[in-house]
Amino acid sequence: MEVDQPKAQFQLDILSLTNDARNAYGLRRQEYGRYRHHCTQRLHRIRKTLGFTHGKDKSFVSRPITAATVADEKYLHLVLFQAERAWGYAMEIKALSVALDDTRKQTHYMSRLKKAAKLAQSLEDLCSSKAGKVDVRSTLDAQAYSALMSAYVLFEAQEWQGALEKFSAARAIYDKLSLAGTSHQEALCHAALDEIDPNIRFCGYRLRLAKDGVVNVEELVKMSDANKGSASDVLMREIEHLIAQTRKEKAQDLQSLNWRSKSLPLKNAKLATAILAAQETASQLASTHGSTESKQELFDKVLQAYAEADKQVKKALKEDAVAAAKIKSSKSEQNTAELNMVVTYISFSTLRHSIDRNLVLAKDIYNKLEGDEATTDKNEDVHYQNLVKAYDNIVQNLIAIQELPGVEADVKLSSEVENKLTFYKGWRCFFTATAYSKLSRHVEAIALFDRAQAYATQIRSSVGRSKPEVDSIDVTEQELADLESKIRGRKCQVHAAWYMEAGHSENIEDKLSSMSLDEKSLDEPALIKRLDTYPTSITSKANPTVPHLVDFPPALQPIPAKPLFFDIAFNHMDYNHDAIAERSGRPKAQNEGSSGGWFGSIWGRK
Repeated sequence: MEVDQPKAQFQLDILSLTNDARNAYGLRRQEYGRYRHHCTQRLHRIRKTLGFTHGKDKSFVSRPITAATVADEKYLHLVLFQAERAWGYAMEIKALSVALDDTRKQTHYMSRLKKAAKLAQSLEDLCSSKAGKVDVRSTLDAQAYSALMSAYVLFEAQEWQGALEKFSAARAIYDKLSLAGTSHQEALCHAALDEIDPNIRFCGYRLRLAKDGVVNVEELVKMSDANKGSASDVLMREIEHLIAQTRKEKAQDLQSLNWRSKSLPLKNAKLATAILAAQETASQLASTHGSTESKQELFDKVLQAYAEADKQVKKALKEDAVAAAKIKSSKSEQNTAELNMVVTYISFSTLRHSIDRNLVLAKDIYNKLEGDEATTDKNEDVHYQNLVKAYDNIVQNLIAIQELPGVEADVKLSSEVENKLTFYKGWRCFFTATAYSKLSRHVEAIALFDRAQAYATQIRSSVGRSKPEVDSIDVTEQELADLESKIRGRKCQVHAAWYMEAGHSENIEDKLSSMSLDEKSLDEPALIKRLDTYPTSITSKANPTVPHLVDFPPALQPIPAKPLFFDIAFNHMDYNHDAIAERSGRPKAQNEGSSGGWFGSIWGRK
């Protein structure tokens, strides 16, 4: 009894084929005529190879390509390069007449572009899952190519909504396909995204979908996906299935995990797949430059992926414990130790992304409070207490990292975590002090600013000594300088506010401890008198040898004097001195002879 073997599916890498052909035959220098000629020659060679020629003159016979005809992937190449030839011809017409003032040329240009879109749609039908001729990736690649060609037609017809939907569909496919393929395919997908994004922004601009003058590509793509409904859901499911298959194939090659100069073997296939999925999601997050909301969604996906990896490694540890209880060997302890290090890696990665998420949230809150996006909406629940909470969460995450197994034994990592912990404690103190200063509680604010400065001084000696590794979390010189600068500036403001309310003393801490902030403010002359006598050198009670970071009032600095040519120009100006004398009520004799002598004649006094 013979069993029918499943037919082998073809692979059609449209992005790679079109990119190689375009770059090799003219499009590096925008020579569309040369590229169209190449497509014509290539189609002729393919037809001769397949024996699929039409004949000439009276012997011409049209031979359409259907799903039943496709017995070789070269038949798909025929349709692809027919579409490329039509597209190249359209671009050639556009390049020869940029303005397209001639109606006939406009009609010719649009007809070639529509033919390219029609042939791309035929290619999508031949590569559909219903036809069963190509694999899943080729099907999705053909769908993206067809959507892109249709988008160009709608874009030139100024149908902005339809063009936006088509561009968004193509972008969504290429974005997902970048996660399911080789590094070369990933680079091609990212290049396609770079070409699509400006078109999406322009469509959003014409549709007046800009938010605060900025068109966010990711948000527009999400809006288009939501409007497409179930068809988009089916497409996304196919893409996710393809990504899962690709991850399994990659996981088979992922034999070990490199972290902190250590190689950790991954013998469990499910664990390797879960770690690979988490790494790919984290890589997608690192390359995203969207809004805070879109980043928060990606952070959720990353944390969820690492949670799945944590679940798999704990399951592997349980199986290892059961196996070690039954049969002990010389490798049992080593396997257990390696799995424990994988647990540490996953927990460390989870906590580190939690820290990054809180930092993104803190930056968004800071921009609403003090940055370029400072909000004026009093109903919005944004306060400095929210910043303190975000940095407190960061501190708790770093404490959790310190408690992970194996971190304390790694001297360098332990030192980096300790420095980072001290650094973010400084930021927490800084924003806590700012919150107190906003409530006019200057005594507490000054004490907290001093504590924040103490944290910065504590890690100053260890910053920049060692060369950071690839996965280092140590504090950089720029980060520390930014913290110190913020502390100095804000502390100067608080000192000035305190001084206007409470006065001054040679020892500011004694004065603050004995003075109520509810005292009545003094009148303006007394305040000016006090500011004139304000001490320019204040020392801290805790450490009298260290001068205060802020000098108030600031020291006088020389400024440029009045330029000489202004006085020379005065000699060429004529004034009615008699009229001035009459208006001033002085006799003319008093104004004569008051020229100021010899020096007065030089410098222009008359």
